Amino acid sequence: MLSALSTKPTATVSGTDTKGDHWTLTLYGPGTMNVVDTAGIAFTKANRNQARDIGAITVSGTVTSQSRLIGKVTPGANSDGRVFFQQMNIEATGAFSRLDPTRPLSLTDPTAQNGIAAVNMPDFWLGNTSGTKPTQSSPLHAGFFVAGSITATEGINVLRFGGVDATYTPTGGTPLNTTSQNNEFVVSIGTPVAGGVSVIVKKSITDAQTVAPTGTNTTGQVFQQSATFLATGRLNLFQANEIDGNTTPSTATLPAASPSQFLLNPPAPTPTTTEAGGTYVVSQGGAVTGQIGNIKVLGNATNFTTFTIENDVFSTQQEGVLDPRITNFYIGGETNNVAVVAPGGTRNVSFGRGMDNVKINTQFIQYLKVNRGAVNSSVTSSRQIGNMIFGGDVINSLIQSGYSQTLATYANTPSSGFTSGGGVFNGVRPPDISDRQQNSLTGVFAPTAHGGGAIKGRIAGNVIDSVISTSVDPDPSGINEPGTFSPATTKFFPFGTPQNIVLPRGTIDVKVEGVVDNSGVQSGGNPLVSPDVPADTAFFAAHVKVKHGPVVPPNVDQLSKSEPIRFGHSQRWLKGLIRRDNSINFPGRKA
Repeated sequence: MLSALSTKPTATVSGTDTKGDHWTLTLYGPGTMNVVDTAGIAFTKANRNQARDIGAITVSGTVTSQSRLIGKVTPGANSDGRVFFQQMNIEATGAFSRLDPTRPLSLTDPTAQNGIAAVNMPDFWLGNTSGTKPTQSSPLHAGFFVAGSITATEGINVLRFGGVDATYTPTGGTPLNTTSQNNEFVVSIGTPVAGGVSVIVKKSITDAQTVAPTGTNTTGQVFQQSATFLATGRLNLFQANEIDGNTTPSTATLPAASPSQFLLNPPAPTPTTTEAGGTYVVSQGGAVTGQIGNIKVLGNATNFTTFTIENDVFSTQQEGVLDPRITNFYIGGETNNVAVVAPGGTRNVSFGRGMDNVKINTQFIQYLKVNRGAVNSSVTSSRQIGNMIFGGDVINSLIQSGYSQTLATYANTPSSGFTSGGGVFNGVRPPDISDRQQNSLTGVFAPTAHGGGAIKGRIAGNVIDSVISTSVDPDPSGINEPGTFSPATTKFFPFGTPQNIVLPRGTIDVKVEGVVDNSGVQSGGNPLVSPDVPADTAFFAAHVKVKHGPVVPPNVDQLSKSEPIRFGHSQRWLKGLIRRDNSINFPGRKA
């Protein structure tokens, strides 16, 4: 359907930023382009050597099958070579569709194409170049203001740019983390006419401002400086070298800086409200349901949340009608505060190093591979976990299969005139078996055990203070908090008590190389595991098979950050997009 990309340049704009970097933007194929500085003055040949930061880039009249935007930077002396801009808008102004949909525009162009095939500007970064306190309300998160944006209502097949930096402040400007308000950068990409969307960045850098309580108050304030990547329809690929965020713990005077979707009972001083934050990667429904093909973070990931949903983020989600899944999820470096919600399930989930402070709520997992171990993490699967391999210890972690969840609700519940927004998109922590959430309609707490859970896996280390269970409900009533059959001040039913509901079809088949020691979660006022069972009890199901012996760790790739980007077969038509910088490798071809 799409023709070869144009090689004819139609517009070129050059300029110099305040750090001395010289930049050039070239538009190929149909369309026009306008670039202005933070004062709204256009960059022209006459003033291109004047030091000014980019305020807005506007591209109009493009045709998806032919147009592309290329950006190049020549670093100035003593500069990091990053050129910042605050807005980019790919306007859907190429052509109107036919009034009579049965009559194509032409034999070679059967439908209006108002998007752009590619934006390739790897040294251009989204930042607050104006240096002023944002005043425009965010369309995505209530109470947030837009610090910068990229918008393409009719899609970008491949968007490659430097990334987002919420910590950037131009000389003499006001840092975002001193504005005492929530700010976010928004990258919103509509559904292209064909081919889906791919986004490639070097980094996404977010931050937070913490404010101490005043007077006799015991609650402080947290203002998040976040980034949201929102694709409508299929997101083929999101790739980043690194995702950074602020995880400063609470002190005697300041609350924790982490976004609230990662916090559980934070110590005083606590934040006053629920505040979403960090980096979001979301595929929402539109003409087609949300889908993510590949999430790739080659290095470390901090304060990173990703999910898919059937409808758009402004609509109430449906449970289990369509199939919004995440096919492949990969983090090559260290993790700290990572959340994944996949209502349609996940095929491959891989961690090149450890799985630390990670929460996964999904319909199913086909393969879960971790080169090292898991620490302070939870995996809750409504159905089976097909093949689970840990290369190290599993510590203070929960792994459950066969538990009913309202996954679309865990992802996003839009706010209304009667209720505040919910789900991870609005800063609500996804539940696990130790911290269940109550359904406002039925009063039942979830996740709740159901039959058919199954886990098959290998652990090349110890299992310490962790529970791995399938289709076992520690709370028979399903109404009170997990572990309690009556009010929390009286009797508790932890894992391993006769009062548990053990559904007959749940199975666990694992091989463990090290020791199992749950003594640390068998004491206290609300133990997770009953003190009446042996301390080496960590697996709970109707049918449990545990072997002990050597386990070969997985060999998850730890990719080099300079490795050429590989696109799927469906994007082979982008052949020839970029050649000189060896940045893209196509299937069947060496870079």
